[in-house]
Amino acid sequence: MAPGLQCGNRVKANAVTVLGARRAGSVFGPWAKQKEVHGYIVEVVGCGRGRKLKVKWDECDGVFILAPRALQLDDTASLEDSDEDTHSDTDAESDSESEDNLGVPEPAEEVESDLLKPHGTNWEVKPDGVVVDYFQGSQSMFKFIWDSENPDGHKNPYDYFCLMFPMSDVPDWIEKTNSRLSELKRRPLSTAEYFRFWGVILAISIGSEKNRRAYWMEESEGESARLFQPPAFGSRFGMGLRRFEDILRCLCFGDDDPTDRWGPIRPLIKALNRRRQEKVIPSYILVEDELMSSWISRKQDRTTDGIPHLTKIIRKPKGVGTEVKCIADGVTGIMLQLEVCEGKEAESRKKWSHLPSGTAQTLRLTEHWHNSERIVIGDSAFSSVTTAIECYKCGLFYTGVLKTASREYPRDYLNDTSKYTSRGDHICLTSTIDGCSLIALGWKDKTVKTFVSTCGTTLPGKPHQKHRYSHSGAIITTEVQRPQLASQYFSAAGKIDTHNHLRQGLLGVEEAWGTQTWWHRLVATMFGVTVVDAMLSYNYEQNASLSVTEFASNLAMLLIFNQLDGHDVEEGRRRSSDFFCSLLLH
Repeated sequence: MAPGLQCGNRVKANAVTVLGARRAGSVFGPWAKQKEVHGYIVEVVGCGRGRKLKVKWDECDGVFILAPRALQLDDTASLEDSDEDTHSDTDAESDSESEDNLGVPEPAEEVESDLLKPHGTNWEVKPDGVVVDYFQGSQSMFKFIWDSENPDGHKNPYDYFCLMFPMSDVPDWIEKTNSRLSELKRRPLSTAEYFRFWGVILAISIGSEKNRRAYWMEESEGESARLFQPPAFGSRFGMGLRRFEDILRCLCFGDDDPTDRWGPIRPLIKALNRRRQEKVIPSYILVEDELMSSWISRKQDRTTDGIPHLTKIIRKPKGVGTEVKCIADGVTGIMLQLEVCEGKEAESRKKWSHLPSGTAQTLRLTEHWHNSERIVIGDSAFSSVTTAIECYKCGLFYTGVLKTASREYPRDYLNDTSKYTSRGDHICLTSTIDGCSLIALGWKDKTVKTFVSTCGTTLPGKPHQKHRYSHSGAIITTEVQRPQLASQYFSAAGKIDTHNHLRQGLLGVEEAWGTQTWWHRLVATMFGVTVVDAMLSYNYEQNASLSVTEFASNLAMLLIFNQLDGHDVEEGRRRSSDFFCSLLLH
């Protein structure tokens, strides 16, 4: 970067930096990465760190906006200027006049037209908006694929838990866990006891005790002895503390692989993904976001037995831990696919790694539903023009909020607040890239929100309702108009955030499962995801409205007193009902 760049300076830059890899490759061929383009600065926009320069390039049509750090002074231009000093006075005057003209900003109309050509991509203003939706697929409804042993009729929470839990992998996991138990000279684990263990974990998560071992107390202490029965998990649930901790210590989901740092948890995540592919047919809307598996450990060494990759996201309520990219159904909020963020090096070896990270993650998460003509809803971590185009090539539509990945997108044009008169106003632009019809939408609420989409219209959609309290305490509702494209986005965009709140904020399996083993924390997160998915499935299909605590308490009883060992469980259910009622009173 050359310091002090100003209007009229001749500059040069790499062609890929100016045009982007795809456009530069089409213009300059295989030598695009080594190609330099030359031009001159026509206008300086902003000041300080936010300063941008508008450059007119000799080899390309249009004016491009770039950061100063992307430009260098053109040395060949300075040599030509020194030769021109030997010209006549008349020639010098004409040259100076032409140089002065280079420093004059272009008219407002030309500058605005330049904003409609980001990185050489032409966008057209649509004053009447888009009234025909490119999405012509059927609005398919969400449904499950039940096994023959699950006939239609009333189903309980346990049935929905088995639908979401990878039951076909359970025998293999029990065998691996028994192998470790035998090394400790402990008795083998049965299928009934395996699910009883998960029921106890769930019972602990909805309890109020801070110390996990307190749940095995046979007598209450202090003032609480007058109000509540002792937990007495050993006598009530048939699993002693020592047995519980032995199973917890020996829990196993895969073979030890020293070359795979994520080996302890990878089989579980693959099994959960495969189970949802087999048992769930999602609706026509898919939504992608991320979840966090919180992890703060005293072990700082992550090169031996510590967590392989730690992510920190400041905006998250619990933003230190393992980040998991995920995609969920846009109607029910049920998780469909999960992908652990394993670090930059591991990500570079995954499928579609040659594309931007957000695009590659989107294609991997949606791979099972390629060519299904579903709509994918994504936030700014995934959204870009490239993501929308690549989804279109894979037979999917895309709608997302775009903030930073603005290559080939008219962000500066849409973010110009002078173009909006009031809240609810919108601006629509369209373009066609690689045969894909794109929509760029700016919608003014408190701030301008920009969208990139390959479907939707700008016809009036469901208004955004804002609820406020007056000085007298009355609720005042105001409505902000928004187009159908924005309305459809916001109807599904918060599904994974709601799922995260139910799992992390209300259920709290991770906090109840105290551990110093990093992959145990991820197992707790995956178990919490399964329980919340089962609750959402139950409420959706049974038209119920159970809270996550009510559903978890019922499910815990059914898991603890399961009938997999052939014993009568009615007496055990009656003996445990008082305990779960006391948990709700807490």
